[in-house]
Amino acid sequence: MTQITHVLPDSRALGAGELPETRLGVQFTRYPGHEDRPLVESLRAALDDGFTLVVLNSISAELSSEAPGQPNKAGELNEVAEEARHAGVELQLGLGCAGPFDDPAMVRAGLNRTLVRGLELGVTEFFVYTRSIREGASEQGRFLDHPAQLRLIRANLETLASTARDARVHINVKTHEDLASPEVHALVQSLDPAVFGIGFDVANLVVRGEDPVDAARALGPQVRMTHLEDAVLFPLPHGYRRRLRAVGEGVFDWEAILGHLLRAGVRDFTLEQHRGKFDAPVFDRSWFTHEPHLDAAGLGQLARLGVATHDGVARGRIPALADWDDEPAPAERRRQLLHSAATVRTILTSMGAGVKKPATILSGEEGLS
Repeated sequence: MTQITHVLPDSRALGAGELPETRLGVQFTRYPGHEDRPLVESLRAALDDGFTLVVLNSISAELSSEAPGQPNKAGELNEVAEEARHAGVELQLGLGCAGPFDDPAMVRAGLNRTLVRGLELGVTEFFVYTRSIREGASEQGRFLDHPAQLRLIRANLETLASTARDARVHINVKTHEDLASPEVHALVQSLDPAVFGIGFDVANLVVRGEDPVDAARALGPQVRMTHLEDAVLFPLPHGYRRRLRAVGEGVFDWEAILGHLLRAGVRDFTLEQHRGKFDAPVFDRSWFTHEPHLDAAGLGQLARLGVATHDGVARGRIPALADWDDEPAPAERRRQLLHSAATVRTILTSMGAGVKKPATILSGEEGLS
């Protein structure tokens, strides 16, 4: 668990009070407790809880309602964008999956449609994710190894470049569970750096056997969006099983992670709640065949996180793996978001970073007070 006991050794170079203001954001398809309600109600709930940046996972449901023959709900997205502007809160948006599978023409059409709609809403920062298969897979009668899949992803992203460049907006490739951080970095470097950046999803890194702290240091200069959540790693016979927690309730070193991101110029810190349950089978010798990015230092840190998880269970700070099967209720998910936000705010301010205050905020323990 994160314990805020000291300032990072080199954090004085950040300069107390000298940093530009940071923002605490929240990412969702619907805000906890509003799963079956209109999107604008999720936005209002996030604003009431004090967030000053909102990242929408997807607007596919809203886009579907704008199709011919569907009930006319075109104004709903416009209402969300207008309410965000009125509150001084920026909207950011997920474009969807950039491949490599499914029909390329359909993948590219879907990405471009969402991009254009996002531009109409005034969005300037977008993210995409990927779903590659590391051991390779057959697609439309031919076998695609992982490098071939990466080439297809790049080609799909390239079709977005002209529109994004003309609109002067950015598209960030997320460190998803299927890609190692060096692969995301290389992919972004091969595209137009004026358009493409990295969406730093810290909890996904351990699925590929990586050290989150080192990845934050290495990727920081290209990071324009963040997707933050803590994790624990349970040892199993074949490796580690990742489960997700609120920031500060897992085993990541958030002082180091946030410090590296701050020094690299990152100013937006957005909280996300995954549902994905993944393993890192690092005790399986065959797994390494498709993981050329791995190094001893990273695997050593992964082992350290596993030991910290074991110790946390023994001390009663972390529930045992058998207690992680049930999905948290909306009230618990909201509690986790507010706990994460409070933890990130405390660490950022301890480093001298200002955190933007919301225009309105709930009192007591309800919001980010």
